[in-house]
Amino acid sequence: MQQANYLQQLLVTLRTRLLVMCASVGIALEEAGKALVANDPGRAAAVIESDVAIDALENEIDEMALRLLARSQPVASDLRFVVTSLRMVVDLERIGDEAVSMAEQATLMQDMPGFSVIPHVRELYVSAREAFENAVRVFRENDAQGALIMSRGDDEAVQTEVRIIQGLMEGLSDPQNTLEPHQAMHIILVTRSLTRIWRRSVNIAEHVYFISRGESLKHKGESRDVMFSAPATPPAAGGFTPAAVAGFTPANEGGAPAAASGEAAKPHEADANEKNPSRRNRAEKATNSEEKGAEKNDTAEKGTDNA
Repeated sequence: MQQANYLQQLLVTLRTRLLVMCASVGIALEEAGKALVANDPGRAAAVIESDVAIDALENEIDEMALRLLARSQPVASDLRFVVTSLRMVVDLERIGDEAVSMAEQATLMQDMPGFSVIPHVRELYVSAREAFENAVRVFRENDAQGALIMSRGDDEAVQTEVRIIQGLMEGLSDPQNTLEPHQAMHIILVTRSLTRIWRRSVNIAEHVYFISRGESLKHKGESRDVMFSAPATPPAAGGFTPAAVAGFTPANEGGAPAAASGEAAKPHEADANEKNPSRRNRAEKATNSEEKGAEKNDTAEKGTDNA
């Protein structure tokens, strides 16, 4: 009983540290967005500095989870939670890194007065933040149904990114557009970071579903696509089916079945005989000799019978 209570205390502590890391990453993401909107290098520098604390939380949670596995040996849902926490911290740390990347773009654009990236990617930024907040809520409430709904929205992030990049390409090709190539580069980099944040948030939701239901949602759509898109096996050369090539031989010219596999000529030997006349003659003589020998044996057997 005491061991069970100790295990539950460790699990509560692990969950609390995960929620603290979620809050730290959420703040970094929000501040990075504000730095881009306000073109504020000071706020961007604060986001970059906060990444050290996020990395320290990742190391702390890793050590805590491994220690819990070694000493308490949890089972069932407790084991799934501990194992999943090791995966979840990776996604959280990567989201923090993408927030740092956005902050770095804000720092690089401080010499571009009046220019802001956010108006070009506002839709994606709002959606990425909502995805992260929903993932944290799903984890906090252990909402398996909400996690399942989130797992189906992964493609939307990619579609939004494609629309933004297409708009940028059209703007750069329009001579009347004031968009500069270096500005488009910053927008694309921020767009990539936001897409990764969205998809990492979906990963967190899938982890929650695994904790709650014990079923993994990873690669479900990919496996179905591979299964239904696999091409059929083409027929073998010469019109034979794969089964015929594997273990059957075609009928001979007279319509009778071919000889047994032990008596039939091997394909490579037949080809060699056709290409080499002398070899073909030797093969025919050998065959005639065998036939004559068989006839002599039959004659001898008949003589024996008559005797």
